[in-house]
Amino acid sequence: MQRKRHVILRRVIAVLAWLLIVKIVIVVVLSYRNYMPPNFASDFLLGRKPYFFHGYHLAFYTHILSGPLSLVLGMILVNEPFRRRFTPLHRVLGRIQVANILLLVAPSGLWMSWYSMTGLMAGSGFASLAIATGFCVLMGWRRAVQRRIAEHRRWMWRCFLLLCSAVVLRMIGGLATVADSEAGWIYPAAAWASWLVPLVIYEAWTNAGWLQQGAYARN
Repeated sequence: MQRKRHVILRRVIAVLAWLLIVKIVIVVVLSYRNYMPPNFASDFLLGRKPYFFHGYHLAFYTHILSGPLSLVLGMILVNEPFRRRFTPLHRVLGRIQVANILLLVAPSGLWMSWYSMTGLMAGSGFASLAIATGFCVLMGWRRAVQRRIAEHRRWMWRCFLLLCSAVVLRMIGGLATVADSEAGWIYPAAAWASWLVPLVIYEAWTNAGWLQQGAYARN
């Protein structure tokens, strides 16, 4: 009975997380109306007009178009029933995801990080995120090629969690707005916490699972 409750709880949490991601993707897509053409009075573009068309716009448009795609593909690819039922399609979508992240998402995110409006701490956080995301998807792809499937899945889950930093960042921003907090440290801290915290939780969760399996095997 307790095991059944845990399974149900995990499924409910997964559904809620998926719905949240879908909502954020929709919000991002709807915000395109402020970016095409660019509205420099909108929140994200405020203050960026002096350098926007000096190369920054290339990274910006690349990122806002490739980012939501990577989230949608990530949701599909980490879905285990989908992988088992549509294995050939999983492989095709996986190749698209790898190319999208390595060629578009990570490079554009790294480029944009140098223009962070809240200083070096936030900029270095986003730069580290871009590098880590590219590294994780590259390692995931290599493990798939080597047929080391268990390791492939772990690397791709790490990559997906890093992609979900965009969702976490918006949640932190929303909480700060609700709390009516304008502290200058919130956004720079969120630039790191939005991906480090989910990654640490994932590593703790999976390591605890491996330790528990090892204990069962010894008993």
